[in-house]
Amino acid sequence: MNTHERPQSDVTSTKAAWEERGTSEAPAACVETPSGKRHQALQRKLNQRPAVQSLLQRQQDVSQSPRVVAREAQASALQARHATPAATAGSAPVVQRYTVEDGYRVSEHHTLAVPEQNESKDFYATPAEINRSNLILEAIQSRVELQAGPAAPEPLADMRAVTPVPRNPQQPLFDVNECIDVADRVTNSGQTHAIYQPGEGGVPLLRQQSPYPAVVEQLNVIARHLADNPDVTPQTLVTDQNAISDENEDAARLQFTFGGVDIRTDRLTDASTALAPVIPVRELRIALLREIFAGAYERQPEVQQRLAGTLGAFLAQHAQDGAREIDEWAELLQDSFDTHLRQARDDATARYMDQYADVTDARSRQVGVNAHANPEPGESYAIVGSRDRTPEEMQLWSFHFAAVIARDGADTVTLENYNRNGAEGANQQWYFDMHGPQQSFHEKHRHTVAGALTLRMGAPATDELRTRTLMGLPQPVSEEVAARIEQARTRAELAAIHADVMSATPEQDADTL
Repeated sequence: MNTHERPQSDVTSTKAAWEERGTSEAPAACVETPSGKRHQALQRKLNQRPAVQSLLQRQQDVSQSPRVVAREAQASALQARHATPAATAGSAPVVQRYTVEDGYRVSEHHTLAVPEQNESKDFYATPAEINRSNLILEAIQSRVELQAGPAAPEPLADMRAVTPVPRNPQQPLFDVNECIDVADRVTNSGQTHAIYQPGEGGVPLLRQQSPYPAVVEQLNVIARHLADNPDVTPQTLVTDQNAISDENEDAARLQFTFGGVDIRTDRLTDASTALAPVIPVRELRIALLREIFAGAYERQPEVQQRLAGTLGAFLAQHAQDGAREIDEWAELLQDSFDTHLRQARDDATARYMDQYADVTDARSRQVGVNAHANPEPGESYAIVGSRDRTPEEMQLWSFHFAAVIARDGADTVTLENYNRNGAEGANQQWYFDMHGPQQSFHEKHRHTVAGALTLRMGAPATDELRTRTLMGLPQPVSEEVAARIEQARTRAELAAIHADVMSATPEQDADTL
């Protein structure tokens, strides 16, 4: 079986999936939203820290000095070079940035290159790019660093050969080969959240996301919106995904409508009494309310209503059944619900896959997925399935991850591997690849999973990380840099700020930027 992930049978729940990745429990949920109140709260938290207060008090005097102005210009140039080009909704389809020259794929500004053939261990970059990538990898505490070697072949002027090495010489470069685990080593487990980016270059929105088949219902929400919602936004995706995965504290334990009966109560007995005229079999009502709705979907009215919508067909099918135990009814109900949900996923994915490519591309741009998923160094690409694999499709992957280690404009270089199914030397069979807007990661791998979706996977910028970034820079920092740190929404953004500042700061005179 050609898979890049653990067998599906090994993962029975979202929690189990995270446990298999080496953590005792799933990371705490975190959804970063562009809220004015949140900005104000963050500013208060930062300003209340004594060390930060001292820094901010010195900003006005320092930020106007000629040396600071010059270094800010350097940092701005670096930032512009590495910024992902902002796309606008409704613009023309993206075009390829990198070119193929003399057997190499060369990035937009001729600073990165990999051989044209697949799964190559050769990678070339300019010294400035190697240095910047290493600063980012160091900032995220990656286990990997990039070592500059001999001059690149003649067609790649000013580049050097690049070799990944372990940051700790006592450790192997990789002790794993499965794609998600290799990406974890590179990003320091920094791929816990899907990052949705509005097409007009707005503030990213993060949502904790597992890639495993156990949560395919959440991933199918993306396919459904891309197929049916011309006004899809990151917020609509996150809202609908949360509605089917999280309990709604404002909802009743049981909240749905069936057969003209409105149920909104925390008491099972009240719900059972109200449903008796439309579901006469007591054991069936108990199975539905206690074992299914209250047992698996408590305080999730959207899910309960979807399932209630299939009850009519279920009752018609089993109208002549004799007496059954509660457990038997629960098993029949669960099988029926699973069948209907799976069919709904298949239908949504079919609509998504069958619609015109330019429609899908425009909607993907609105939320930053598929060809418009643009992970930064320190983050990962992840291609996942939006529906269940059929028995005939088990050769397909459930997902594939690739960690980004360098970027030049719209082009990225990844360091990756995949599950070699126990092959000898599998952990050493890592390779580099380059992805651009036209020959995108999504385009390359979209036929390898069922109903392909490509996501940008990363981690949120927490207050602790913001403070650590600020305090790790040469002091005092400029107002512009302090503002960038405050506004950062992802860990990779903070690492990029660190790299921009340190790249523009001479080691012998690192007093300010």
